[in-house]
Formats: sequence, C-alpha cells, structure tokens
Amino acid sequence: MYYIIVNPRAGGGRGMRVWRRMQKALQRPENRESYELFLTEKTGDARNISRQLTERCQEERTIVVVGGDGTLNEVVDGSCLDRDRVSIIFVPSASGNDFAKTYRKRYRPGRSLRELALPEREMRLDYGVLDSERGNRRFVVSSGIGFDAALFQDMLEEEGRSRERGGFHLPFRLFAYFLSFVRELRRAKKSRGALLLDAERRIEFNNVLFISAHVHPYEGGCLLASGANGSDGCLDLCVVSTRSKHRLIRIMIAALFGFHKALPGVHCYRCRRAEISMEEELPVHTDGEAWGRARKLSICCVPGRLRIRL
Repeated sequence: MYYIIVNPRAGGGRGMRVWRRMQKALQRPENRESYELFLTEKTGDARNISRQLTERCQEERTIVVVGGDGTLNEVVDGSCLDRDRVSIIFVPSASGNDFAKTYRKRYRPGRSLRELALPEREMRLDYGVLDSERGNRRFVVSSGIGFDAALFQDMLEEEGRSRERGGFHLPFRLFAYFLSFVRELRRAKKSRGALLLDAERRIEFNNVLFISAHVHPYEGGCLLASGANGSDGCLDLCVVSTRSKHRLIRIMIAALFGFHKALPGVHCYRCRRAEISMEEELPVHTDGEAWGRARKLSICCVPGRLRIRL
C-alpha cells in the first residue's frame, strides 16, 4: 500500500501533470498497485497528512511525495521517524529542486511505483533540526538566517501574486528572481553575530548578511556548501559577512558554480551542532520555506534517520 501526497501547484502546476502521468502508469495491468491519494491545498497540509499517517502506525509505511523541496520538507517534518517504519519515495516535480539536483535525479514519465520502490534504491540520509523560540522544525537540504531567507520569502510572495495573474513560467520566474534579489539587497541588514560550533569553538562576525546550514550542497540553485554530504552526520555552514552589500552580487554569482569560498567575506565551517546568535532579529527559512524571524537559533544534524528513494 502506497500513500501518495501530491502538491498539484508545485512547479507552477507541474506537480499535477507529473501525478497524472504516474496515474496513467498505475492503470496499466503490469503496474497496478493499491494506493491512497492526498492532494494538498495549502501550506501545512503535507505536514498534517504525514503526521496522521505515521504517528500511530505499527507497520511499515511508504509515503510517495510528488512536489518540490517545500513539500518534501513538510512530509519529513510531520512524519514520525523514531520507530524506523517510514520510507519516503520522492518524485521531484518543481523546476528548482535542490534535493534532486544533488543526486542528479528527475522523474521520467512512465516509471512505475514498483520500480521507484525497489529496495536497492533506498538511501539512509541525515536531516537537520532547527530550534528557535517558535519551536523546532526539521529540514532536508538547508536552513538559513538573513538575506537568503528574506529572498526565499519574497520569491514565494511573488509566485503567489503571479499565480493570481495566470502563471509562473520560466522566463517570468527568472525575471522575478532578479527583481527579488535587487529588492532584498536594498533592504538587507547587516548584523553582528556569533557562531558556537559543537559547544567548543566560538566565532564572531561584525557584518553578517546571512548564515546557511547545509545537509546537502545546494540552496536556491546555488552551490553554497559544495563539500556537504547527506550521509556524513555533519552540517556544512556558509557565512557571508562583509561591509559591502554589493559584494554579495559577486558572491552569489560565484556560488552558482561553487567558486565563492575563496572570495573575501565568505567563511565555511563543518560541525554537528551550531548555535547562532544575532544582534538583530532576521528572517529564517527551512528548505526555502519561511520560519518567521529570530535572533537565536540552534541547528543540529540527525544522522542516518531518513529513509528515502529518489
């Protein structure tokens, strides 16, 4: 039995198109499998559905996620993973999917659930946990505070406005990203801040623009943590602290190819737990989804607990 959670709006409607192709494949006699379908309507639905499916289950459960990083984030955040009875099959259907990009995977039309669910395809990966005054939340790919979180939030708002106007296609998406970047660069606030790594090493900064913590290398299509490995039990941190906000343009362009680490203002670290303290409240994100604002965060890596197939 498969429990299929579909975000029909992922990728500007691509989530529903991918599901329809999967549904056609499931109707073939050789591919028929029993399944229960859940379509999300709003933010938080995937989290609530996965929680209901897993919190009291006593048997193995396989959840199929059709959507983007945000949908996968909600399912992982909502699922009860403590008893090791939940396995996730992820079918990426958004254009800028950082998790799938790490493994160079995309859904091929016509693939059966039976093929996706082969035991040898399963990976045991790490996930991160962010703790703040608001509570805690898991993340699969990355979490961050500052400019990157503000940029994600602005992009989500722009995407919502564009859907009301009838679409969010690739040319407009690229233009919207450029506008959001310029807008948030003008608004960006530098803040004094400090990191405490593994309760041992304290590092202070005077002009923090953002700090991102990674289980996997990508964030918003940028290779911010090129050395990150989703199964090594560690977080890779990227800190951008510079007096010149305009230097951030050069840094982010270089980060598209992973060439930013040698640039002034970029600092990279590896740890299992990080405590982040900022002088000012700044926006926070988990896997590109807004998580309010905060001054203090605690981020840790939970090794090998996530069972996933792609």
